Amino acid sequence: MDLWVIMLLVLAVMVGLGGWAAVVAIQRHILTGRQDRWRALESRFNQVTLDADRYERSPDDALAAPGWLDRSSPVVRGFSGTLKRAQKDRAELERSVSRAPGRAGREIGGGSRDPASGLDPTEQDLQEFELLVERLEDAYRDTDRAVRSVGWTRPGTMQVPHPQFLLDPRWGRSAVLPRLGSLEQASAARSVKEFLDAAYPLRRETALKALRERSGGAGHSHRAQKALDQLIQTRRYTADHHGFLWPGSTAVEHWGVYRTFGREADVSIQDIPPVEVANALWALLPADRGMPDEELLELAQQHLALTAGFTSGLTQSLNDGIARGLKSLPEGVQRTINGAVPHGVFLPTSAPKIRQLLSEGLHEGLVTGRLQRQPDGLVRRLRSGWPSTYRR
Repeated sequence: MDLWVIMLLVLAVMVGLGGWAAVVAIQRHILTGRQDRWRALESRFNQVTLDADRYERSPDDALAAPGWLDRSSPVVRGFSGTLKRAQKDRAELERSVSRAPGRAGREIGGGSRDPASGLDPTEQDLQEFELLVERLEDAYRDTDRAVRSVGWTRPGTMQVPHPQFLLDPRWGRSAVLPRLGSLEQASAARSVKEFLDAAYPLRRETALKALRERSGGAGHSHRAQKALDQLIQTRRYTADHHGFLWPGSTAVEHWGVYRTFGREADVSIQDIPPVEVANALWALLPADRGMPDEELLELAQQHLALTAGFTSGLTQSLNDGIARGLKSLPEGVQRTINGAVPHGVFLPTSAPKIRQLLSEGLHEGLVTGRLQRQPDGLVRRLRSGWPSTYRR
């Protein structure tokens, strides 16, 4: 065999070995990167557990938030249940992740192991773990704020409509949208999530419009939209069948919060979800008796501050003036015009929108089990209370 042929074969083998080694190195680098991300999520999950436990270990922390030690608190019990479910879900997720080739998790000293080093998580696995961690962080944040807002308590002294009043400070307050944090490259995703956490439920189009109005600087609006789309894509925010966005950690069927929508509110009528109106109807109904539809909806309109406003009153005056002017026309012309414009609504008002919104809220309350209609036609509460938390 000629020398040049031998050299060519040797070169081919060396190139092949080099290519194989490069592929292995790249795969190892990718695996290490995913393991590092898994390890970071483990650290965040463990931190929540440590934060919740430190009140029993640290007298100073216990004095700062004594409610954590009072297991009679419904919000603390609710978080304990959330934490147990999260720990179970984490164990199941870890069992479902593929094992890293030839690895079983290395020892890191003191008899402890590093489970992440023995795993080969996919992008889907990492997204599932991140969603689980964020749900737990959301639940802990809500609970810690609720406990600190109460201070020194004893069983039975938590005089609020239901425990969720403490979890969500917007309960019964005006629907005002928050400020938006920094939209620099490194902080855009966190800022958009914090905005939505304080503003939900919102339609995607409304959320995007609000983000654009609050963003400034080159490329910031695009970053905000990209971050919003990413939150939805990773299921950290999901849309209900009405098109409203909710945190992935929120169980809408257990959410009992509502806001008001007066002049100072930033949320318009078309951006009020029916379930929020249903929650308000539940809160307004007496616990021991029912109310007719008209009375209940009128009370809800006043309580939620759903007013047609000055312009609507002016529009109604114009409609009344046009109707009076028609009386001077021949009867045939009057019949033709009245047939084309029923109820004398020549200029549209917001009153029908308000009525439709309230009716949709009543329907939502009936189909979701918040309310029920009695044989006598009155609407009553169906559920007698609410869970201590609306987090999954």
